[in-house]
Amino acid sequence: MRKNPFPILLALALVGTSAAAFAQYEPPATNDTKMPEWSSDDTDRDGFLSKEELIPFPGVLEKFEMIDTNGDNKLSEAEYADYRAGRTSPPHSH
Repeated sequence: MRKNPFPILLALALVGTSAAAFAQYEPPATNDTKMPEWSSDDTDRDGFLSKEELIPFPGVLEKFEMIDTNGDNKLSEAEYADYRAGRTSPPHSH
């Protein structure tokens, strides 16, 4: 007696389709995951982001001391890039 392959093929097709859809899913940016852009978020155009300029980015703001590796109380693009790449130093001492 030979089994009907249709249920197995259907299951495989559904799994493949679900996996492809999941792989393409990108969660919407929220205030916790939204990343600052120097070109628009550096409102005073000094080349750095202050705590005030980072208020719309609570996820970054809560890690400010860790990202601000030189302790100058502002974030440079290089400091932020290092943070995003996982190259951060321990928080500076005051």
